[in-house]
Amino acid sequence: MESQQKSAKRRKPGGRLKQPPTNVLKSTKMSVLGKKWIIKSRSANATIFDKLLENRSLTSEEISDEVAFHDPFLMKDMQKSVDRIMKAIANEERIIIFGDYDVDGLTSTAILYHALKKLNAKHSARLPNREKDGYGLSKQFIDEFNQLKVKLVITVDTGISCKKEIDYANKKGIDIIVTDHHQVPETPPKAYAINHPKQKDCSYPYEELTGAGVAFKLAHALLLHNLGEDGVNEHLPPLVELAALGTIADLGELKDENRMIVKEGLKNLFKTSSPGLKVLKSLVGVKEGEVTTTTVGFQLAPRINAAGRIGDPYIALKLLIGEDEQQLFSYGKELEELNKKRQEMTTTSFFEAIKKFDNYEKMGQLPYILIDSHPDWHVGIIGLTASRLADRFGRPAIIFQDLDDTLVASARSIEAFNIIEAIAAHKDLLVTFGGHKEAAGLTIKKKNFKKFKAQIESYAKKLLKNQDLRSSIEIDCEIQSDDISEKLVDEINKLKPFGISNKRPLFIIKGAKPAFLETVGRNKDHLKFEAEIEGKSIPVIGFRLGDHMGSARKHRSLDLACHVDINEWNGKKKIQLELVDFREGKAPMSPTFDRG
Repeated sequence: MESQQKSAKRRKPGGRLKQPPTNVLKSTKMSVLGKKWIIKSRSANATIFDKLLENRSLTSEEISDEVAFHDPFLMKDMQKSVDRIMKAIANEERIIIFGDYDVDGLTSTAILYHALKKLNAKHSARLPNREKDGYGLSKQFIDEFNQLKVKLVITVDTGISCKKEIDYANKKGIDIIVTDHHQVPETPPKAYAINHPKQKDCSYPYEELTGAGVAFKLAHALLLHNLGEDGVNEHLPPLVELAALGTIADLGELKDENRMIVKEGLKNLFKTSSPGLKVLKSLVGVKEGEVTTTTVGFQLAPRINAAGRIGDPYIALKLLIGEDEQQLFSYGKELEELNKKRQEMTTTSFFEAIKKFDNYEKMGQLPYILIDSHPDWHVGIIGLTASRLADRFGRPAIIFQDLDDTLVASARSIEAFNIIEAIAAHKDLLVTFGGHKEAAGLTIKKKNFKKFKAQIESYAKKLLKNQDLRSSIEIDCEIQSDDISEKLVDEINKLKPFGISNKRPLFIIKGAKPAFLETVGRNKDHLKFEAEIEGKSIPVIGFRLGDHMGSARKHRSLDLACHVDINEWNGKKKIQLELVDFREGKAPMSPTFDRG
């Protein structure tokens, strides 16, 4: 892998395309899924590919095959961190990596664990238990490190909010190096060094790294300092796989260096040298072919996450750093069982929560922020429940587990509402909080809950009252029948990998006439038909849209919101439209063939 360094200058003059247009047109027609369609580009002069680039604020340079990571030493305190770690290695000091229990934290921990192992450091890792310890450093961990005579702790994916705990560590003579990506507080902790791309006076050219991304940059710096470019080229590929896992799982935007990390990481993951990831891929049943962001997001990451959610996070960490195949298989099986249990628990809590809000919606009393709690809702799955509620109702959600005199919550939000700002506005009522604009967590004393609930509901109502909160579908542009070709698919594939800020291209095709409609799949839950578009017949598959076949049948013409791809079956390739949503189209003058 090429590890050429980029200069601190972020862009060449004129190198970035304009930001996506803000005057997007919102359709007034109701789609079958009840969503509003937002068409991002209506330019009559640009090519489809140029529209796709502009909609994503991408340049041709960014989607090239050349992989060039930024110089890690551009990040504030990076040299200071490397020098302190090298001093610890030279003096045979014990180094402890303190991580988090989610995929971003676990992969961050594994990245530094492997990097320090390459340098023959004396090191180990510590992870909090979500249910017993909560999030982040605590005094009990500092006391443990002090008893072990540890003088250097490196936090990964955590630490930036742990001011009191780091002050306590300083008094004990323990140096803390913080590597993190969460919101930087007004007064950062007085750590020995802080590696965080968003901190003040940091010249690093990209701010949106995840925790795994920042840990990867520290590992990159250590390898570069000790082994030079040749050592980086040899030892960085297994670490970029882990950084890609963390970046995808933590919903990092796929631009700039995040895009490089994920693109290169997925290539390596396809032929991974990691014994643990080989086992996990085998157990999950990852088939031959490319490993995509979907493979990671819906197959690999949930299993790694399950340990930290409802079990022991060390099981997942051992899978990522272990070497014994028999033990790794055992860890993998345990993660598989935990993930099944997690799915069951999430489904149960979601349906319990949705009953209440469904009733509120029917009565026209749905609040602008959804807040609920229950003693049986496990702290490890309340975030998933909040996410599903936010998606279902188009409103931010905060879901609590009731723990006697304390409530612990996970929050998920919508594009129109910055959840961490909303929570921070009421920090005087909280014990702890932290997170991002899309997702956050908090702890509150039960005596303050009613006041917090009333205040944040009022806050949300003020911001969201006059907004259209229906969930939306962002469509890149309209295409015609002549545009639907293998050339278009090739251009779409140049944009991979797809993810946050670089979604899989979605198009609108107007006036398609449906024929030969049927439901397919084991449970007949997929919709399949032929679409006649300007005299061209193209197969359409709508996954999980089988219940809407009646709606498709009753209209002679449909507007399709769909992806364009190649369907390969028995060695034959054919263009196929993958339907995401549809609505009634303009009635055609006359049908061309039997509608089935």
